[in-house]
Amino acid sequence: MSSHPFLTISLFLVLIPAGASGQEAEKTASRDGWSVNPMPALAYDSDFGLMAGGFIDINYYGGLYPNYRHRLCLEALTYSKHASSYMLHYDSRYLIPGIRTSAKLYFDNNPLYWFYGFNGAVHDYDPHLNINKDKGIAYYSYDRKYLNSRLELEGDLSARLDWTFKLQHWHYWIKELHWNGYDPDNTLFHRYRELGLIQDEESNGGDVMEFQAGLKYDTRNVEATPTRGIYADVNVAAAPDLFNTGYDYLKLAARFRQYISLGTERIVIAYSLAYQGTLAGNPTFYTQPHIMHFKPSDGLGGATTLRGVLYNRIVGSDYLWTNMELRTRVMDFSFLRRRVFAVITPFFDAGMITRPFRFDSQTQALYADDNVTDMSYDEYRSSMLEKARELHMSWGISAQAVIDYNFIPTISFGIPFDRRDGEYGLYMTLDYVF
Repeated sequence: MSSHPFLTISLFLVLIPAGASGQEAEKTASRDGWSVNPMPALAYDSDFGLMAGGFIDINYYGGLYPNYRHRLCLEALTYSKHASSYMLHYDSRYLIPGIRTSAKLYFDNNPLYWFYGFNGAVHDYDPHLNINKDKGIAYYSYDRKYLNSRLELEGDLSARLDWTFKLQHWHYWIKELHWNGYDPDNTLFHRYRELGLIQDEESNGGDVMEFQAGLKYDTRNVEATPTRGIYADVNVAAAPDLFNTGYDYLKLAARFRQYISLGTERIVIAYSLAYQGTLAGNPTFYTQPHIMHFKPSDGLGGATTLRGVLYNRIVGSDYLWTNMELRTRVMDFSFLRRRVFAVITPFFDAGMITRPFRFDSQTQALYADDNVTDMSYDEYRSSMLEKARELHMSWGISAQAVIDYNFIPTISFGIPFDRRDGEYGLYMTLDYVF
C-alpha cells in the first residue's frame, strides 16, 4: 500500500475548511503560538475502495505565520477494501538551523494486499479471481503489514540545488491469505511459494534498513502549481544486510519533470520521465515493488504512476515510466475569499520493465509447472521475456480545483489500453500527480 497521507481527501471536505480558514485569516495571522486543526477525511480510490478517517494538523508558528516553525500531523485512515494506515509526521526548517528535518512513523495493514506476480504481463490478469466472495477466491492477495520509521534531512547547496539524506527502517509481517473464508491455498502468492519463486526465508517478512542520499534541482515558478520550469531529482538507496538475512540492495532512482506554458499560463504542457533500477544486491520480493519517487507507491500502476492500471500490477528490477498532461484552466472564480481555478487535464501514462526480477527462476518454474509441450524452453523463455518487457499504457482525464495556488483536490479517471492491466481507475487525491 502506498503512503497516502494528505493525498485522499474528498472535495467537499477540502473546500469547507479552506473557506473557514479564509474567514478567520485575520485572527489567525496574529498567532505566535500553537494551532490545532482536526479534519475528517472521506474519499475514494478504485484500488483501495472508500476511505474514511481523519487527521489532526498541529502547527507552531512562532511569529512566522502563515509559515510554521514546527508541524506535527497525526492521521488514521481505513478503507472499504479492508486496508488501514496510521501515521505520525513531524516537519521543521528550524529544529536544525539551515536544514529541513522530517520524521515519520507509519503503520500499514492490508490483509488483502495485491500480488500479480513478478514482471507484469508474464501473468495474465483474470478479474473473476480478484476477490470473488461468491467463490471464496482472492487469487491476487496475501496478508501484509509493515511499520516504517523514517528520518529525512534536506539542505541547500545553491539557490536551485538541494541535497537530501534519508534513513529509514521497515519491519514487514507477511503471511498467507487468511481473510473471511477465502481459500489460502488458491492464491498466486501460495503458488509462488510452492515453486520456490518466493523463498522460505523471506516469505514471512523481516527487517530492512535503508540509507538514501540524493540531489534535487528546482526552477519551478510555483511549487504546487507550476506553469514553467524544471524539477529533477536523483536518489541512491542502499540497504546492506545488517540483519544477516542474506538480502541487500543498491538502487538508483531519477526523475525529470518539465512545465511549459503554451503562450498563456492557462494552458500548460507538463511531463515527467522517471527511472528506477536495482544496481546490485539480492533484494527480497517484498521490497522490490517500492517506488522511490516523491509520492511513494508499490510497483507501476495506481493513482501516482500509471493511472487506470491496477495498483502494484508491474513489478520488476528496473523500470521506466512517463506521465504527460495538458493542464487547461477553464474557469476562475472566488469562493469564501479564496481564489479558485477550475482545471481540466487530459493525460497519458506509460511504463515498462526494462530488466525483469528473478526472471530465469520464474521462467524455469512456470515452464515446468505449466507442463508446456508446444514449444522449446528457449522459445518459451523468449516469449516470456517479450511479455515482461511489454509497454503498459493508460489514458484519461482529471479535474482539479486549484485553491489559492497550493490546495489542489483532484478527481482522476484512467483507462488502461490493455484489459490485462485492469478495467479502469478512479481516484480522489490532493495535488497533481507530479
